[in-house]
Amino acid sequence: MNPNTLKKPQTILIIDDDKPMLLGLKTLLERGNYNVMACDNSLDGIKMAENILPDLIVCDIMMPFMDGFKVREALSANPLTHNIPFLFLSARASLDDKLKGFEDGADDYITKPFDPRELIARINAVFRRQDKSHQGATEEINRQIERIQSEITHNFSHELRTPMMQILMSLDMALRDKYDDPDELKYFVETALSRSHRLYTLIDDLTFLGNYDMGNKFNFRQRIDIKNDFNLPVALRLDQYKDKNLKVEINVAEGIKIHAPRREFRQACGHLIDNGLKFSPPMTSVLIDLAPNGDGGCILTVTDYGQGIPAEFHEMVFKRYYQVSQGISREYGGLGVGLPIARIIARALDGDVTILPVEQGCCVRMVFGPAPLDMP
Repeated sequence: MNPNTLKKPQTILIIDDDKPMLLGLKTLLERGNYNVMACDNSLDGIKMAENILPDLIVCDIMMPFMDGFKVREALSANPLTHNIPFLFLSARASLDDKLKGFEDGADDYITKPFDPRELIARINAVFRRQDKSHQGATEEINRQIERIQSEITHNFSHELRTPMMQILMSLDMALRDKYDDPDELKYFVETALSRSHRLYTLIDDLTFLGNYDMGNKFNFRQRIDIKNDFNLPVALRLDQYKDKNLKVEINVAEGIKIHAPRREFRQACGHLIDNGLKFSPPMTSVLIDLAPNGDGGCILTVTDYGQGIPAEFHEMVFKRYYQVSQGISREYGGLGVGLPIARIIARALDGDVTILPVEQGCCVRMVFGPAPLDMP
């Protein structure tokens, strides 16, 4: 069987106030195996185009209420219809009219009277150009996907391999060599523990994204223990960056009560704080502020004095793997999932994560909306 016979017929919308011409065109194009819709006035034609989104519009120019040029202008201004191929069909055969038609974005211009075979050939040519354009766009999208997949594979392997090698080397040194100084032994054990936390975070992030893609919800409200669910994870992050000698100020509102899923709360806070520490130059300041937001809600603000994020990238950085897509030679490690994960969690709790405008550095704010506990 010819695969072309299984292809869904393309839909053509004809707009022409000449009813005998409209009927003739409809019959002609239906014989050419097109699905044809017809309209005898410009205003209804615009509405019909918005509703059915045809594959091609064939439009007369000389019509009451709105001429064909105005129809084209109205459809071009609508995001739903501006990319639909457009063919003018008119008795106006002057060069100025043809030029205006093409300047208005028409894909072709045919003058009346016309040979039916020429009309069919012109329409087929428009569809062939469209198919080639779509094919080219698809090929470019596939190339971009392959590039990003390659970078994700490379960086994912690097992000897993590096801490794993450091863990193995530290444990090997601690077990194989005999250290008289307990501080030396402690150093290797602490290194292995720190890198284990890093590896666990990577696995936790990928598990979270997998659960999110499967439709799991993260809006169960539990009582947050500030000591175990906030202070302890913050201390672990600070320990990872202790060599930078950062001056970190932590402000937690006294008596704050937060209702959120504990695991996801630690995960979201950890990512925002990690970013602030990671992108801060050595011996600079980082401010971490945790404040209440109604009954059970909270606002976490992390401010650093690093290079900051340009305003035009404030939304881009919330795209999954955005940092990876900057190439394998990017300055900082990570898979580019921290901010997207934090935003997913915040929005599940009637909040959001945003980057605030500041003169220097970066200020990220995460808001959880207020809500009662799901379990006492």
